[in-house]
Amino acid sequence: MDYWDGAGGEHWVAEQVRYDEINAAFGTRLVAVLAPQPGERVLDVGCGNGALSLAIAPLVAPTGLVLGLDISGPMLDVAAQRAHVAQVSNAIFERGDAQTYQPEDGSFDALVSRFGVMFFDDPDAAFANLARSLRRGGRTVFTCWQNVLANEWLMVPVGAALAHVPLPELGEPGQPGPFSLAEPDRVHSILEGAGFVDVSVEDLRCPMRMGSTVEDTVSFMQRTDMAEALMADVSDEAAAAAWEAVRDALEPYAGPNGVVLQGAAWLVTATRHNSPPNNPGLARAPSAT
Repeated sequence: MDYWDGAGGEHWVAEQVRYDEINAAFGTRLVAVLAPQPGERVLDVGCGNGALSLAIAPLVAPTGLVLGLDISGPMLDVAAQRAHVAQVSNAIFERGDAQTYQPEDGSFDALVSRFGVMFFDDPDAAFANLARSLRRGGRTVFTCWQNVLANEWLMVPVGAALAHVPLPELGEPGQPGPFSLAEPDRVHSILEGAGFVDVSVEDLRCPMRMGSTVEDTVSFMQRTDMAEALMADVSDEAAAAAWEAVRDALEPYAGPNGVVLQGAAWLVTATRHNSPPNNPGLARAPSAT
């Protein structure tokens, strides 16, 4: 939590325009699948700088509401400021942890998240808590990353750098992090255990514009967590060689639209069960992707 409320959140604020562009295609698809209706109340989990909330808010107006929830004070400040500038009055933003946040039961029609649910310390508890915030039959739509090897945006630069620097410690499988929900079976298990049914996990591939030029992209990557992990405790010579290799690896992906790499995510949809919670007879949906 300290990371997102500190250096991590400040980095995402500084790069807000870039991150919005990088993830734009995933957000567009999320909104289309969610299909928000006027008058609905939508909870945006891990709302960050507010891009998704601000895209949904006009679609549920005039009587609907979007609540953006995040643990990052710096990003929530930006989200609120963006809503004010855009004169979007039905998007509000609150600081809270999805595991412990306590809205009124059944107070939302839908739950949405663009890459915000992979960082839960306890995903079982978080999704069970979020399920309670949905009305019976309320729907959930979110994206989470597929495994590392499926994602060009990471593998192209990291693969090139690893010729010159050691592989960083990746942590235990399933720990909080970008790829903690990369296994569809785990997604099914967590959601069904939390009381969701009709769980679907679909392949979603989208282009990600990382920068305007190779040098712009490398400069950005040098300010990321990826760079910090890769270049920790390596010599200046090794780091310089690694970044030169990254430049070379990115060249084939540069074109008139900038440096564009592919991202591979899971598009997850589910519905809150209509039965009361803790019903021993709760039927589970079959696990099928």
